[in-house]
Amino acid sequence: MPWLGRRRIAFIPVRRTQSVPPEPPPPGDFADQILKIALYNPVSLSQAADTALVGMPDQSLRGFIRAASSGRADIDAVVLPMQLSEARATEVTEFEPALGSSLRAQGFDHAVIVTRSGPGASNAGFWSRVLLNEHPGRWMMEIIHGLTGFPDLYPFDNDVDPGDRAPGNFDEMANSVLTHPTIFTKQRLGWADAASIAALATPVATYDLQIGALAQPPAGGRVAAVQIGKGQPHVMVEARTKADGYDVSIASQGVIAYRVQWEDPVLGERPGHHLPLYMLTPKALQPGESATLDDGVVLTVNAAVPAGFSVTLSNPNVHHLDRTALTGAKAAAGPPTAIVLDSAGIDDIAYRDGSGHLCEIWRDPQRFGQTDLTAIAAPSAPVAHGDPHFYFDPSGGQFILLFRGKDDQIHDFYWLTGAVGHDRLSDGAPKAAGDPTGWFSTHDQTHHAVYVAAGAHHLTELSWQGAGAVSHRDLSAAAGIAGASAPRAIYDAARGTNIIVFRAADGHVGSLYWQDGVVGHDRLSEAAGTPKASGDVFAWRAEADDSQHVVYRAANGHIYEIGWVGEGAVVGRDLTALAGLPTTTGEVTGGDNAADNTHHVIARGADGKLWEVWWFAGASEVGRSALSAEYGGPPAVDTPVYFSTAGAPHQHVCFRAADGHIHELLW
Repeated sequence: MPWLGRRRIAFIPVRRTQSVPPEPPPPGDFADQILKIALYNPVSLSQAADTALVGMPDQSLRGFIRAASSGRADIDAVVLPMQLSEARATEVTEFEPALGSSLRAQGFDHAVIVTRSGPGASNAGFWSRVLLNEHPGRWMMEIIHGLTGFPDLYPFDNDVDPGDRAPGNFDEMANSVLTHPTIFTKQRLGWADAASIAALATPVATYDLQIGALAQPPAGGRVAAVQIGKGQPHVMVEARTKADGYDVSIASQGVIAYRVQWEDPVLGERPGHHLPLYMLTPKALQPGESATLDDGVVLTVNAAVPAGFSVTLSNPNVHHLDRTALTGAKAAAGPPTAIVLDSAGIDDIAYRDGSGHLCEIWRDPQRFGQTDLTAIAAPSAPVAHGDPHFYFDPSGGQFILLFRGKDDQIHDFYWLTGAVGHDRLSDGAPKAAGDPTGWFSTHDQTHHAVYVAAGAHHLTELSWQGAGAVSHRDLSAAAGIAGASAPRAIYDAARGTNIIVFRAADGHVGSLYWQDGVVGHDRLSEAAGTPKASGDVFAWRAEADDSQHVVYRAANGHIYEIGWVGEGAVVGRDLTALAGLPTTTGEVTGGDNAADNTHHVIARGADGKLWEVWWFAGASEVGRSALSAEYGGPPAVDTPVYFSTAGAPHQHVCFRAADGHIHELLW
C-alpha cells in the first residue's frame, strides 16, 4: 500500500542477555543514537571523504523519506524503554506477545527492535529488526517492507535472471544504501503520480525526462518517466543523475530503462524466480547513445536539458491509433482533412462535429492534443455547414482552415498555436453550394479559395494577399465551361501555375489553370482516354518528380488515374485492373511519400475496409495492400485522408469510424 503522510514508528532498544560472546552493557546514549539515525544524522566531513557521500547533509531516515517522497511521507519516531532479550538469536517478532497489542492501540504503524549484536536487518509485517551499526539504508528497506508490503528488488540465489540485471544502486529496495527509488517504486509507494508517467502510444515520440531524484511532480513540461506497454511485463524509461546527496552512489548517470516483470509486486513472492525489475540498460545511456529495448523499441538520448534529458522512443509495432480516444476529442460528423508541418514535427487533423463545430486533433513530437476551434474563435464565427479543407500559409506561418458556414458563405480559421482568428471571405461573392478547396501560391504570395457557387454551379475563386481585401471571380465563365462539382487544387510552384481539377456536369474530369489571370481549360479524361467520373476527384502534386496526379472512381467501380509530368502529355490508366483491387465504393484519396518517392491511392471497400494502391514514381507496375487487414482498426464510414511525414513512420491514413472516432493507420 502507499505511504502517504506521517507514520508513527516505535523504536525499541534491546539488550541481548544471552548473546555469544556476551554483549557489553548498553551505552548511556543508546536512545539518542537511535533518534539520530531516525530523525537527523548529519555526515561529518571525514565521513563524507571516507564514504564518497559528499553533498549528503543528512543520512537520517526522515531526511531520506522526505526527499524521496517529495515531502509526501514522513515519520514520527518514538524510542520506547529498553527491552531484554533472553533468546540466543533475537527473533523479529519476539516482542509481539508482550507489546504488539499495546503498540497498535497507541497508534503505532510499525515497530523496530534495535539490537547491538546478533542477526541483522529483517522484517515480518508490523515488526522489523535492525542492528544499531547497520547502514541506515538497511533500516529504511525494512521499514518500507513493514509499512507498505513492497518487496526486495535485489537478486535472490534462485533467480533465473542474471544478478547484474537487478536495479542495484538505482533503487533503495535493491541496495539499501539510501538511494532514491526508481519511478516505478515511487509510483507504487505514492511518491510519484501516474499522471506524470507518459505512456508511449505512438510510433515515435520525444520526451523531456526530469531527473528522478528531483521533487515530484515534474516541472516545465517534463515527465517523470515513460511507460512502454501495459500489464506484465512493461518497460519504464527514466533519467538518473547524482542530483542530490542520496543519489551519489549510483554507478552511472544518464537515462535508464528497465523491464517491470511484476505489475504489482508482493513482499515474499517472486513468481517464476524472475527479478521484479530487470535492467535493460545496466549502464545509463548518455546523449548520442541508443539502446534497443523489448519488442524492437529503440530508445535514443538526444541531449541533456535543464533538470533532465531529452529522449526519443521509436516503436515499430504501432500501426493503428484511435486519435479521438487518445485525446478525448469530440466525435466527428464528417471526414477529416489533414496538414503536415514537417519543420516542427507537427501534423493536424480537422473535422466537423455533430454541432457544426470545427475541431482539431494535433500531434507534435511529444504529445497529442485537441481543440474545439469554433469555440475559441471569434464570436462571429458560424458553425460549419460542410466539411473543412486545410492548407498552410508559409508567409504568415499559419494553418488555414477553409469551410462553408451555415450561412453558405466561405469562411476561414487561421492559427498556429494559441488564438484562432476568423474571416468571412466571400462577402459580395455568390453563396456556396459545396465545400471549398484552397492553397497559397508562393510565386505571387496570394491565397486562393475555390468553391462551387449556388445557382449555376460555377467554380468561383476568392483571392487575397496578406491582410488585403478579398476579390472574387467566376472561373467557369472565364474558361467558357458549364457547371462543375468537387474542385481540388494543385499548385505547381515550379511554374507558378494554379490548377483546379473537377468533375464536369457531363461527368468528364476537367481542369482549369492560370498563372497571371488568363484561365485555360483541359478535358483531362478525354485526353487520357479514361471513363467519366461517378464521384468526386482527388488530386496532388509531387515535387520530387514534378508530377501531377488525379484519381477518381468510375461507374464500373474501378479507380482511374490521370497523370502528367511537368507540362507533358496526359496519361490515364485503370489502377483497379492493374493492382487486382476488389471493387471499391465511395471517394478516393491519395498523395506522395517523398521519403521513398512513391505514390499512394487509398480506397474504401463496401465493407468499410481500406485498400491501398501504390507505385514508385515513373513506374508502370503498381502494388496493393489491404491496409485494414494488415494494420487493424474499424471500418471507415466515409472518405479517408492520406498524408506523409518526413519522420518515420512516413505514411498515415486517417478516417472516421461509425462511432465518430478519428482513427489513424500508420506505417
